Amino acid sequence: MSQLNSLVGNGEEPCPGIFGLGRSGPSGLQPFRTHNQLNKRNKLDLIPFLAALLSAIFHAGWNAAARSRPDPSAAVTATVFMAGVISIPFTLWFGLPPLEAFPWLLLGIVFNTTTLRILVAIYRLMPFAVAYPMMRGTIPLAVTALDFIFLPMGFRGALALFGIILVSVGVILLAFSGRRQESLGWKPILLAVLGGVTAAAYVITDVKGIAITGSPLVYGLVAAIINAIAMPFFMRAEGVPLSKVMKGEYRFGFFASLFSMSSYVLFLYALTHGPVGAASAIRETSVLFALGISVIILKEPVGLLRWTACGLAFAGAVLLRMG
Repeated sequence: MSQLNSLVGNGEEPCPGIFGLGRSGPSGLQPFRTHNQLNKRNKLDLIPFLAALLSAIFHAGWNAAARSRPDPSAAVTATVFMAGVISIPFTLWFGLPPLEAFPWLLLGIVFNTTTLRILVAIYRLMPFAVAYPMMRGTIPLAVTALDFIFLPMGFRGALALFGIILVSVGVILLAFSGRRQESLGWKPILLAVLGGVTAAAYVITDVKGIAITGSPLVYGLVAAIINAIAMPFFMRAEGVPLSKVMKGEYRFGFFASLFSMSSYVLFLYALTHGPVGAASAIRETSVLFALGISVIILKEPVGLLRWTACGLAFAGAVLLRMG
């Protein structure tokens, strides 16, 4: 029960629900975990580890489902938009974060939108199979660096740091295994690294915002709504109206968003109950689960380099649990 209370808050209402809906409790928020308390979390305990791992599985699942659609980009857009839609009734019940958390929410949207724009630019320069793992592999290292600089959480120990490096190297190796005869220049590689840094900055804003909000669930629901509101503007910047993208994708977006939101909230829980860099590294093993889905369900071939990448990332995950 204590773990559930940590997910939804400390029993006090973050902000009264709209139209009077919400959980009973005194007004105002007492953050469920202060920065000093977060600093003491030097090890990824079993429950946060499993939360990050389950988050990775859900993330891999809905992304693999989106990849199987006729237009994967439209499927992802529909998932993000519908995640915001299904979050509205829950937000009416659980209430809003305090006003102090909204700057972090808005800053997070800026970093998230920037990451999406960078991804679009990368995809024009190199294939998805190369670009996506290259960017995702950068994220745990960038999160660890930003964690140390801005939170700060302190040094986590050589074993944990080595685990994070192994996960990142394993995921990045998947990018090279996805190459055919493409010649990669410095520009797409630097863009991939930049995308990893902006995605890591998004993670850090989540941590800061949740520390103020007191609930990963309340914060995650509102973040999903803001992301959905930002989506039409993002699509307009790409020259594609949202209505055209969403056509025929509402049902898929609804079901995929259930897994997407579950993955996101579980990840937020892991971030606030363990070392940020370690939780982020475990989340990025979603690329490995996606590979497993590709092999088992889509019957794609797997070469030696991919198996080596999986082995490195798996070893890193084990070290993170031990460290």
